[in-house]
Amino acid sequence: MRRDSRRLAAAAPLLTSAGLSRAAERWRQLRAIVDWHHRTEDEILWPRLIEHVPEIAADSHRMVQDHVALDDSMFRVTKALKGGRADLIGGPVDTFDTVLHRHLHEEKLTFPAFARVPADVFAALERRVLAAAPFRVKRVLPPWLLDGLPQPDGLMPGPVRLVGRTLLEGAYRHSPTGILEPR
Repeated sequence: MRRDSRRLAAAAPLLTSAGLSRAAERWRQLRAIVDWHHRTEDEILWPRLIEHVPEIAADSHRMVQDHVALDDSMFRVTKALKGGRADLIGGPVDTFDTVLHRHLHEEKLTFPAFARVPADVFAALERRVLAAAPFRVKRVLPPWLLDGLPQPDGLMPGPVRLVGRTLLEGAYRHSPTGILEPR
């Protein structure tokens, strides 16, 4: 998320009206991933983690509030992209980037909590989170996760890597051009 948020922020001042549709395509992909990520946190992850680590309840409420701000910033980027004026994209994109990076401090809360959850419970949580992903997210998730990693071996099972690097990568590689090659 950080990587694509930064990519979008770097591309925003370079975009022209002609390039907005390609940037919007990539934005829809990123927004779907962020939506899925924080919806599953709110509905699946936080409630289950609190059962095992109750002292994170107050902080989890703050994370949910962060998601409200994140939703608002994503709405503003979507609206700006639909507006058809490249010169109005920068502000909403910069706000999104700031809100997202500020929110991702959640890792300081979640990673220690993950370590305190029994392995079988954590594995079940992971499965529920992945199962909750809409098709448009599942279609790009493996190549998106591998994007920019020089040696992805060992980070995900071989068959998932293979599917991500072959069947799914074509659609994924086409979509970042809107922000990697802004016009």
